[in-house]
Amino acid sequence: MNPRIGKIVKKVMAYLGMPLLFCLVGYGVCYIALSPLLSPALSALDMVVSENRPDFSDELKSIFTPPEQTDEPQEDTVSEKDIQIPTYETLYAKLEIQQVGISSDLYFGDSNKVLKKGLGQYIGSSIPGYGKPLLISGHNNGQFHKLKDVQVGDIVTITTSYGVYEYQVTDMQVKSSTDKSAYDLKQDKEQLILYTCYPFDMLGLTPNRYFVYADKISGPSIVSE
Repeated sequence: MNPRIGKIVKKVMAYLGMPLLFCLVGYGVCYIALSPLLSPALSALDMVVSENRPDFSDELKSIFTPPEQTDEPQEDTVSEKDIQIPTYETLYAKLEIQQVGISSDLYFGDSNKVLKKGLGQYIGSSIPGYGKPLLISGHNNGQFHKLKDVQVGDIVTITTSYGVYEYQVTDMQVKSSTDKSAYDLKQDKEQLILYTCYPFDMLGLTPNRYFVYADKISGPSIVSE
């Protein structure tokens, strides 16, 4: 290489290379210093955006087929062999509270993937008809935002492929997220327990939960043969 050209190249590298290096080092230092402050804000922003952005993930499974409407009263019992037990992350019912305008798909399982699409039932609780408690959750800024408007006496309807179930609201309570007395899944009673994060106007996980309790008033019992 021509010595003169070599000197020019070195000067250009000195003028451009060093400032670029300092910039990269500066950005790195700023990122490390500000990361603890920016991460919560970016996480909260992601939660807001995720409510509206398209979901390109695989569709969740479904076994839900609304029962045919008929003037005939539904049976008091349904055979266990005639129903399909839902597996994890499967759409199996529809939950409605007409008094406050809640209408949502109900999935078995309460993963983040499920709660972006509808309501999720804790898999350690029972499906309608078995005479055991149901524990169902939803986002306070999503499907369960109107849960705050529910009143004692309101009717919660859960429609499955094997029958329609109604539960009457008996109580509403605010409990700590760590309060083990908020529900009892071992009781011999078909109690419907709905809950969401509290307060309703806050994003992300909160230290408290808002619970709505309702007792079964109609719907077929599942019997084993």
